Amino acid sequence: MPTTKDKSRKLIRLLLLIYPIFMGLMGTISLIVLVTWGIPQEDLQSQLPAILILALVIYGTCAASIAIRAIFFKKEKISQE
Repeated sequence: MPTTKDKSRKLIRLLLLIYPIFMGLMGTISLIVLVTWGIPQEDLQSQLPAILILALVIYGTCAASIAIRAIFFKKEKISQE
């Protein structure tokens, strides 16, 4: 029978996998909407640094989540009981 520690580890692994999937998807959709409809074409060049910072925050947290999952759960194999 799995212990509470094993269940919490499985939950953390799952959340560290689900977060980048949904955050990356929703971040991509929001950036596309922002660039195509939110910002007028003549102002797009001046808003480019803000858009890049926003993309860096969105995709940086996704990469950090995947890196944390890979580093902390690399040697550990959770049984599928």
